[in-house]
Amino acid sequence: MRTILLFFCFVFFSSLLFGQQMSGISFLGNSTAAFAQTKSAAFIKGAKPQGLQLEYFKLWNSQENINACNCIAKSGIALSYFNLGMPNLLGNALIASLFMEPQFEMSNRYIIGIKAHAGFVYANKKFDSNTNPGNLTYSSNISNYLALGLSNYYFINPKTALNLSFIFNHISNGGLKNPNHGLNFPGINFGLNYYFEKPNYHYSVSAKSKIDPAIAKYITVFYSATTANSYSTKRYAIFGLELSGVKKINGVLFSTTAISLYQDKAVQQRLKQDSVSVQNQYRCGIASGIGFNMGKANFASSLGVYVYDPINYYARIYHQHEISYQLNKQWAVGINLKAHTYIANYTDIRIKYLLIQH
Repeated sequence: MRTILLFFCFVFFSSLLFGQQMSGISFLGNSTAAFAQTKSAAFIKGAKPQGLQLEYFKLWNSQENINACNCIAKSGIALSYFNLGMPNLLGNALIASLFMEPQFEMSNRYIIGIKAHAGFVYANKKFDSNTNPGNLTYSSNISNYLALGLSNYYFINPKTALNLSFIFNHISNGGLKNPNHGLNFPGINFGLNYYFEKPNYHYSVSAKSKIDPAIAKYITVFYSATTANSYSTKRYAIFGLELSGVKKINGVLFSTTAISLYQDKAVQQRLKQDSVSVQNQYRCGIASGIGFNMGKANFASSLGVYVYDPINYYARIYHQHEISYQLNKQWAVGINLKAHTYIANYTDIRIKYLLIQH
């Protein structure tokens, strides 16, 4: 399943890198500090991951894109190396991610941006019950990587800008294998941006994008598989069905509301191991959130609550984060991460079909 996720994400996100008018590269240093989100993760206290990062980016600076978001959007690919701060326990990590960043001009020299990364990380000191039982943060060599940050750019000449960013990094395997406490390490990035051509941030909106008032209704089927405990390699299936409505707010932002019903055999197996008998494996939840669109790519985050949960294994509140790619007018494919507080439940692959729009 991880091979499918890797293939999908990089084919999907690579579409964001082409067809733009201006490009450049960035070289950054990373200084961060890991924090323990629970008592069971206290062993990482004092870890200070340090890293280096190389980026290739392009700007969405056509008039059509400026009209859609009232900004200049930036997308690209980033390659990073991190010493995770505890070499014998957490090891080192190589990260490949793609990012999107709406940018706004504050003055002739000063630009700010809101930057989101999604990708994959290879780390070399995964949990092992015999050789590395103390690392409860990740149990697979390949895990998911997410980051969100605020970027600050100051131009020192027409094609070069200093970059100082505040960023929150997260590594976990999305619930595909346990243990999976995850690794959170906020910090700063600092470095240089070099543009191959002189960028022009003196944009103006020539015409407002026409917003379709219709609500798009989708039906989605999704699948995942995860282990029942830290020592098992057997995976148990998670199947689900979702009905959702999507309403555009402007040319980039949209709101979404969804109701989902799914069967979770992994949780049933965990309860059996705890000598708890539960025959009903189904859960139903309602979630609402917000997302943004860049071409055929969509990203949405939502907060939900279970309205039917006889298993009662996780907290009643959950959050989920979906990335999807529009294949044509009616069909889309995507991946979705669902979690309860800091604990990832599962990462699924999904197929979406547009039922009706009115």
